[in-house]
Amino acid sequence: MIVGGRIFLSAAVLLQAVGLSACAAASDLDALFGGAAFTDPLDFADFAKPTGASPTSRLMDGHLVLGGNQAASGFEALDDADGIADVPANQVNTLPAMDIWLVQSGDAIVPVVRGIVNALHPYFDLVFSPGAVWQDDSGDNRISLPFALMEKNANCIHNGVLTVRVSGSGRASKALVQVASETCGYFKFNLWGSYDAEWAYAAPLGADGVRAAYVAEVARRLPTAPIKNLAGTDADVFAQSGTIASDNMTVFGVVHDGTHYVSGCDTRFGAYPFCDTMTLPSYSVAKSLAGGIGLMRFEKLYQGLKDATLQRFVPQCTGSQWQDVTLEHLADMTTGNYVSAEAHVDEGSAGYLPFFLAEISADKTDFSCRYFPRKSQPGEQWVYHTSDTYLLGVAMNGFLKSRHGGGADYYRDLVAPLWRALHLGPLSQEIRRTSGANPEPFSGYGMLFYRDDIARIATALAGRDARLETMLDTGLLDSAMQRDPSDRGSEAGSSTLRYNNAFWGWNAKDALGCTGDTWLPFFSGYGGITVVMLPGGRVYYYFSDGYNFTFSEPVKELAKVSPVCGVTE
Repeated sequence: MIVGGRIFLSAAVLLQAVGLSACAAASDLDALFGGAAFTDPLDFADFAKPTGASPTSRLMDGHLVLGGNQAASGFEALDDADGIADVPANQVNTLPAMDIWLVQSGDAIVPVVRGIVNALHPYFDLVFSPGAVWQDDSGDNRISLPFALMEKNANCIHNGVLTVRVSGSGRASKALVQVASETCGYFKFNLWGSYDAEWAYAAPLGADGVRAAYVAEVARRLPTAPIKNLAGTDADVFAQSGTIASDNMTVFGVVHDGTHYVSGCDTRFGAYPFCDTMTLPSYSVAKSLAGGIGLMRFEKLYQGLKDATLQRFVPQCTGSQWQDVTLEHLADMTTGNYVSAEAHVDEGSAGYLPFFLAEISADKTDFSCRYFPRKSQPGEQWVYHTSDTYLLGVAMNGFLKSRHGGGADYYRDLVAPLWRALHLGPLSQEIRRTSGANPEPFSGYGMLFYRDDIARIATALAGRDARLETMLDTGLLDSAMQRDPSDRGSEAGSSTLRYNNAFWGWNAKDALGCTGDTWLPFFSGYGGITVVMLPGGRVYYYFSDGYNFTFSEPVKELAKVSPVCGVTE
């Protein structure tokens, strides 16, 4: 499981033979549900609720179980330069066992447990999301449920759907499962198969509460429209079809005047049927939203904490190179501790891989404390290190535990409530953590989103949403959002890029032909994830995995319908 800094070669072209032409020409779902061989992938249309489908014959509250660790009917590794699929112990051609309590809400089927489900599988954990229920032509009730395989100790996401028929008496058909989409630069595959399934009609504990929470979740989403409907713009520019291969694009979108203009969710076998609940990874977007926002929340509550030294709260960092490094230095990645002063050399080096491979808290923290020597004074040199943001999280946890006891957790107790204040979905309430004693949030990666979550977070920040601004230190926030001309942050690999309090900034002056500097804040994530915030609460984002991070042309396209040059917040 290699993530973060390692430099991977992306495939120029994914295997052409597994495009739509490889789908079963005429899927016989009756036969497949009955146990016929699942020899070819299906078009994802076969997993979608048909238009005009009948409602279920009874309430589909219940318990679904699929046996795990069975080899899939079909598995194709498409991009696997590191040979992950060649390691038998990884068992990537098998699914984890699935044990899911479900609640019906209208024509939706909602998992009781949302977020990361730690699975008894050597390589994958699980994430279940709301899907659909209906009565199909057989007269049985049909469940179609989106899920994601999340790599252990990592942030790669492989999206799939499972579907099963359930009779009125509770007899379950074979469950059909297919994975053919991901946001993962270094490992792409197709998986499909049929699995024995068991179903029991039963109301889970708190079923009505789950139903009510889901209704509220859907009602709070931003209104959506197809991105082609954004008048005065060309949707192909937002797709960056000339720059980012369609095979590498998961989703993209724009928020403009309060409407969320959305793309489709194309896969290698047709449109993903649950775009709104497709699981998206954060990678280093979490540096901004867990690390940076976390420090802003701490500084609001405990003024001056940003200037406290790391050694006060992380006793493992005993070396003299840490004695004058503050929490803000960590957020800025200007600790003065590095091997190479070039922006991204350390992060991509072989010697740094143990940081990403470490699973146990003590190992990850010890490496982060000991690996880099002192080369310059803190605050002088920016060098990209995920371990800096990780240590920031460890330090914030250390401080919080010193005040509130060993059970305190900075992400759960101080960051997640911010997302609840914005009424985000349940995926935002969790972040990947280390294992072992005193598990620590990854802080620099490991969050999950639905597309509405990222649209609303970015809109709230760009639009000065009072729900956030009143809970964060405004000085740190304004600097991060490029609202303080006296504090743009450190030059970050280019004269047009800055990094400040775990946020990126880009000067769009030359790209847009502005007469003066035009600094735009943005988030960035490994593999090709960008979320850029423009004046007036406007947002452009995309999630991709072809290692492309460009966004100047979409910003220029948005400037056609609303000014960017010369606009101040």
